[in-house]
Parts: sequence; C-alpha cells; structure tokens
Amino acid sequence: MAADYRKTTATSYDTVAADYADRFQHEMSYKPFDRKMLELLVERVGEMGTICDMGCGPGQIAAYLHHLGATACGIDLSAQMVTEAKKLYPDIDFQQGDMLDLHKIADSTFAGIAAFYSLIHIQKPDLPKALSELFRILMPDGRLMLTYHVGEEVRHIDSFFDKPVDLDFIFFETADMLPLLQQAGFIMEEVIERGPYPEESQTRRAYLIARKPAP
Repeated sequence: MAADYRKTTATSYDTVAADYADRFQHEMSYKPFDRKMLELLVERVGEMGTICDMGCGPGQIAAYLHHLGATACGIDLSAQMVTEAKKLYPDIDFQQGDMLDLHKIADSTFAGIAAFYSLIHIQKPDLPKALSELFRILMPDGRLMLTYHVGEEVRHIDSFFDKPVDLDFIFFETADMLPLLQQAGFIMEEVIERGPYPEESQTRRAYLIARKPAP
C-alpha cells in the first residue's frame, strides 16, 4: 500500500467502479439482516432529517434507505463511484468526499449516517480522526450505524475484477472499536455480530449503532 493510501484507495475504486456497480447494486436483495438493520436505523432517526450513506460506492445502501421512505444521500472517496451512483439513482444526491476531511459538510448536518464497510480502508491510526468527523457532522440525538469485518488481519489485493488495484481491507475487533467510538463522543446503543452469507466474503461482520448525545 502506497504511503498516500487514501489517494491510492480512490484511484483503485475509480478503476473498478463500473464493474463494482454491476456486481453489488442489488446486494440488498440477498442480505435480509442488513435490510433489517437499515430499517432499524430509519426507525431510530425518525423524522429528524437526512441519512447519509457514507462510503456509498454505487449507492445501494442509499437506495434502500430511500426505498424505506427516508431522505437519503451518499458520499464516497471515489469520484467514479459517485458517477455510477448518480447514473443508477438520479433522484438521490451523491457527492465526492473524504471521511478524514469532510470540510464541505457543516456541523450537525445529518440525522443519521450509515457507514457500511466504509472504515475498512482507513488505517487504524487515522480511525479517531474519521470517527470525530462523523460525530461532528451528525446532529445531536442522531445515529451512526457502523459495519466492518471482525478480526485483526489486513487483507491486501492487487487485482479486483481483473483490474490492477492497491487496496488494504482492514479488519477490526469490536473490543477495540467501542472505546474509539466512546472517545469520539458517541453513546453505544446496539452491538451485533453475524456470520457471512454464502454470497459474500466469508468473514464475521459487526453492526454497531451509536448515538450523538443531545447537549
């Protein structure tokens, strides 16, 4: 992985964006637990405001939130992923952005954030900064739903959809993630883990719901 790993990650996903969108745009159809968790997020957020699909890729999470009746938007590091999302879901707002520097997003903008596997390319020393940014842009009493692969390994790939990439997939232990969320200011509400579906990578998955406390 190159020293400027965020640039390398963006470039890699730009390279495979069209293939990725074709492969994953319908993944909610075979992930009933994920659908239930998104339904829970929408229920917790209620009528407070917009839910952001953070690290949205081709926008499948934002699209399901929209399907549930929520006002949804998406942000992704890869400009080409944003292009694919806009093509697939023109009624939803998507924009390019970096979780480590969301300076274009004002404080307390979103009522909810769905960060589905969006931290898995952020190196562990940068996690506190990313979580602080998510906390900052979330409204008081807003909810963050965070998912990741459970473990301690880092899986590196040089090829994705038969195209050259330079990507690290970073796993996290929940025992390590919880104190980082609490240090960022979040209050934990739910911590759930599940095994893999046959159609996806065979890793254990964590789903965390955290709340930004009201002043």
